Amino acid sequence: MQLRLQPRKNRNFISRGLILKTILIVLFFFIGIFLLDKIDFPTPTKLIKQEISNDKLTTLK
Repeated sequence: MQLRLQPRKNRNFISRGLILKTILIVLFFFIGIFLLDKIDFPTPTKLIKQEISNDKLTTLK
């Protein structure tokens, strides 16, 4: 009866895969931030000015 040997996985393979996945996730994150930065959102052109009366203000001592 022969034993079937199962070779050990190389530890560098596991860490290399983990490092590769981490780099890909970080890369996608930075690409997403870069693309969001390129979108030109409209800015309001009307100046909003609201006056507050003195009745609504309270002073703290």
